[in-house]
Amino acid sequence: MARAGTGQSGWRVAPASTLPRLRSHLTRVPTSVWIWLAIALALRVLLVALTWHTKLTLDPSDFNRSAASIAGGHGYPPTNRAPGGGPSAFRPPAYPFLLAAVYVFAGHPDPAAGRLVGACLGLASVALITLIAFRLWGRRVAMVALGIAAVAPPLVVLSTALISEALVVPLILAAVLAALEARTSPRPIRWAILTGVLVGLAALTRTNALILLIPFALAFLPHTAWRRPRSWVAPAVVILAAGLTIAPWTIRNAVVFGRFIPISDESGYTLAGTYNQVSRASTRFPANWIEAEHGASPEYARILQTARRERWNEPTYGSHLQAQAFQEIASHPAYVLKVAYWNAIRMFDVAEIRLARNNLANTDIPLAPALALMNSAPLLEVLALGGLLIRAARRVPRWFWLVPLSLLTTLFVSGFIRFRAPIDPFLVMLAALFLTDIWESMFRGRSRQGAATGGAGAYSAGS
Repeated sequence: MARAGTGQSGWRVAPASTLPRLRSHLTRVPTSVWIWLAIALALRVLLVALTWHTKLTLDPSDFNRSAASIAGGHGYPPTNRAPGGGPSAFRPPAYPFLLAAVYVFAGHPDPAAGRLVGACLGLASVALITLIAFRLWGRRVAMVALGIAAVAPPLVVLSTALISEALVVPLILAAVLAALEARTSPRPIRWAILTGVLVGLAALTRTNALILLIPFALAFLPHTAWRRPRSWVAPAVVILAAGLTIAPWTIRNAVVFGRFIPISDESGYTLAGTYNQVSRASTRFPANWIEAEHGASPEYARILQTARRERWNEPTYGSHLQAQAFQEIASHPAYVLKVAYWNAIRMFDVAEIRLARNNLANTDIPLAPALALMNSAPLLEVLALGGLLIRAARRVPRWFWLVPLSLLTTLFVSGFIRFRAPIDPFLVMLAALFLTDIWESMFRGRSRQGAATGGAGAYSAGS
């Protein structure tokens, strides 16, 4: 934990709360921080400007379609997945509604405007990374983390694509900072409410973020008095606040479909893309996600034929896909580990360069930014591995590292590089820890060497 005082750069370190006094602290932030933030925003805006007319495909195109429908006053658009048509709950609502607000402000559906907002959200993520590192490890690590986050291609590129990760990353980081703030606040319940709301919004952006309720509930559970019933109040508040945040969309789904769908009905479609005979038997790209509708296996082909004949709606079609995927998992349980292994390789860009390039192209990321992302990601990951060896990384609350570990559950479904976006900020902080430790070790070594040289010189002069 950072101690009170003034750093070498003039950044005053708060002894306890940072956020409640944020306004007063802004005037004390050194110029170097504002310069780095300006660089971070400039890089992101420049990338958007250079790729202003990027053609939309797949997920970005679908997000744009949903947002345009909402902005035009037509509500959430009908499904483009189910053969029977009808309403949709496939896309979690937070990002499409954010894009819709941008389109209303712009006066017309403009994907480039949405990407500019993504650039601003990327800047918010850089600032949040800096504040979290400052809160945990002090000024020096925070400044290194700021420099890395500002210019690292994975963070720059993925924040400017028209994808939901642009929103979910700052939401998760804001929840982390709120949970950290609660540790020293005299009113932790307020921070518990805020944390729960942020986790709920993150889940409404990416459904897998719902698993973050586990580490964030643990963040508010006292280590020593957890057996007392009162100690469970704050964790319960986190879960309740998240549930109330999600509830309006759950109610909408119940009214529209007449069944319980908390956020999205995408799980069946997503699981079917990985757990099928074709993906399991593939030798070129083992355990890779493919479109379920494109003949993933005879079983799914029969489901699709029935869906077309009986005009299934989206939840019905998804539930049949999910049931078949679970049957595939039960029949080949070892395949689950194979999926996780290959998806880890893909998500962290260790191999399969062609597949990685195609994956980024499907997110409408042009060739040059994609190559910058792919070539720099391994360096960031190696530095992060070095950071794991630093003692300071093990001194933080355990729930903190459970956040990125929880997000790795997506490896059991898909290894798309964009799914790594919420994990990259934690890699940045680990890399900053490693580089700071190396710098301080070199500085200490030079100091000792200088002291030894000075002592020898003095001795010679005295003799």
